[in-house]
Amino acid sequence: MTQATALPQTLDQLNALLRERYSQLSPQFQAGARFLLDHPQRVPISSMRAIAAEAGVQPATFVRLAQHLGFDGWHGLRELFLESIRLGPQPYASRARQVIREGDAARMVPEMFRVQHNNLDLTEAGANDSLSAAVDLLANAGTVHVAGFRACFPIAFTFQYIYRLFRPTVHLIRGEAGTLEMELRALSARDVVVVISFAPYSNEALIVTRAARAAGARVLALTDSTVSPLALDADATVLFSHESPSFFPSITAGIAVVETLVEMLLARKGRGAVRALELAEDQLHGTGAYVSPSGSGSTNASKPDPRVKPDA
Repeated sequence: MTQATALPQTLDQLNALLRERYSQLSPQFQAGARFLLDHPQRVPISSMRAIAAEAGVQPATFVRLAQHLGFDGWHGLRELFLESIRLGPQPYASRARQVIREGDAARMVPEMFRVQHNNLDLTEAGANDSLSAAVDLLANAGTVHVAGFRACFPIAFTFQYIYRLFRPTVHLIRGEAGTLEMELRALSARDVVVVISFAPYSNEALIVTRAARAAGARVLALTDSTVSPLALDADATVLFSHESPSFFPSITAGIAVVETLVEMLLARKGRGAVRALELAEDQLHGTGAYVSPSGSGSTNASKPDPRVKPDA
């Protein structure tokens, strides 16, 4: 740490310094910094050895990282977390690994649902301010483009599908049959591009982010870390947790984030959104998109009983 940089005195100052220096750190230091930024609630209640194991680095990495930032050692850095962080949600990763090792089906079901609840709780705890900023960004966009690939495609599709019910200027970037470059030509400086990805990050998501920047568009990142490649180049970021006792990351909290965003956007737009929804519902009924109330399964274009709510 250079003499020109003051030693962080608060956790916020430490976080700002870690974000500023992140791209210049070694891969081991980056892994340690990422853990400190993303899991501050773990630091006061876990040993350095346990934290290092979760971060995937050697314990000495945190000592050297602390010294690199200007502290005498780990304890000086950890003191910032002790001063500002209180006990958070109970960690569940170790229990999840135990369930997988034992292969106990009787424990898998409750464990899976408990982890999903924790994902939602963790995401909610850190999302209030970031969701408001995201809504401001989206509400003022000329056109909203949404991109999520592989595991994140369902999140992107859900957001585009329900948002488009009352806003026609929402488009899903698919990149099918090698058309990604062609779709990215449509981006403009008046647009907002929503990019969704978590580690390991999709290369296509990074391509979309860079293309948005090149076009002068604003970027909203829905991701898992404040130092993810998406977040580092975004105008606004909403984080969601994707932990799972299964072999594959969970998208439950990501779906919750986009459903919350759409609800907030609907409330922001007000009566105009309601009118657009009514029109969309009429068109869906009129084209036979829903099964008629009689249960006949007919795709007849006749309009059904308006008292029956569609399962859009």
